Amino acid sequence: MNIKQFKPLLEKLRPSSLKALYGRIKSEYNSGPRGKSRVIIISISAVFVLDYFMISYHVGSSIFNVFPKIPVIESKKIINIYIPSVNSEKIISEKREIKTDVDPLNMVSKLFRLVAKGSFYENTAVNVPANLVIKKVWIVKSESGAGNDCYIDILPVILEKDVPVVKGSEKMLRIAVEKTIKENIPGINKVMILEKGIPFKPLWEM
Repeated sequence: MNIKQFKPLLEKLRPSSLKALYGRIKSEYNSGPRGKSRVIIISISAVFVLDYFMISYHVGSSIFNVFPKIPVIESKKIINIYIPSVNSEKIISEKREIKTDVDPLNMVSKLFRLVAKGSFYENTAVNVPANLVIKKVWIVKSESGAGNDCYIDILPVILEKDVPVVKGSEKMLRIAVEKTIKENIPGINKVMILEKGIPFKPLWEM
């Protein structure tokens, strides 16, 4: 660091310079009401500026961080999801708004839960007679080399006693989940739901 860079500032901080500055301030203060007001305003402003510098120093923040950070705007869009209809007679489509700034694995989990939750407009909750908990999701290259396969491993399904089970609901859920994920995540060719790593095992029995 070159001390010569600070020579003009050091010159101003000499006792003789400070005394001359004090003399000018005092003269301005005694020049009349207008000069007095000017000195008071400048003095108060200087105190606030110095306080701001000290606070910035103690909190480790830059003195230029005057304005708060601009919040990140969440990226959302309207998508189609597919769910079994009442009595699992067919697959129906509904709209949902979701965040799109998530990675594919989290998106799979989100879409799976939306399908399992059922319709906003019809009583389809009975189509999924248990709480489905995802254990793990992974996406791998298809054996054919074109696109990816998605695997959703869920914890063993436990049905409460006397909970009604709709005929064909388990098969329709699988179809709805696959259709929803394939449409909303590019490159997915196949979706398979596993129970504790076992494929093709019925999630609930009739």
